Amino acid sequence: MEIKVLPPEIDRVYLDAIAKLRVRVWSNQLGETAFSGEKWSDQHDLHAFHWVVLNDEHELIASARLCVHNTIADFPDFEEIQGLVTELPSPIAMMSRLVVSSKYQRLGISQKLDLARFQKAEQIGVKSSVLQVPDYRRKSVEKLGFKCLGKATDKTFKSPGDLEFFLYAKIQTDE
Repeated sequence: MEIKVLPPEIDRVYLDAIAKLRVRVWSNQLGETAFSGEKWSDQHDLHAFHWVVLNDEHELIASARLCVHNTIADFPDFEEIQGLVTELPSPIAMMSRLVVSSKYQRLGISQKLDLARFQKAEQIGVKSSVLQVPDYRRKSVEKLGFKCLGKATDKTFKSPGDLEFFLYAKIQTDE
C-alpha cells in the first residue's frame, strides 16, 4: 500500500477518481439516494492538499483532503457546524472528505491519513485544525488530541442514514 500527498495543483484525473470513490463508498454507508450522480466534489477540492492511497495494483482505495482557511465561515459545509464553533485562531486547517474503500476498512488507513494530514497542517503553520467525523471514528481522533465541539447537523447528505457526525478541533500550541 502506498500513501501519496498531492499538492493543490492536483491532476484532474486524480480529482475525478477521488470524486467517484467518495460516491461509491459513501452511498453504501449513507444510502443510494445520498448523492445525485456518480461523482461528488466541491470547489474546495481545487485548493486543497489531497492524500491518496493506492493498493498493490495501483488502484485508488482511499483519499482524504486538507484545506486551509482564514475564517470558519470559509469551511466546506459551514452551515452544518456554524453553531458549534464561533472562533478559532487562524489559519485553520479543515481536514475533510476521508474515504476508504469497503474492502480496505479497519486496517488503520483512516488513522494514517488523519495523522498525515495533521502533520502537514503543523508543517505549514496552521494555528487550529478541525475535522468532522462519524461517531465510530471519534476515539481515533481523540487520541490525536482533538476535542469534541458537538454534533453536526446532517444537511450535506440527502439521506444521511443512521450515521451521526461530530465536529472536533485542536489548537496548536507553541512548544
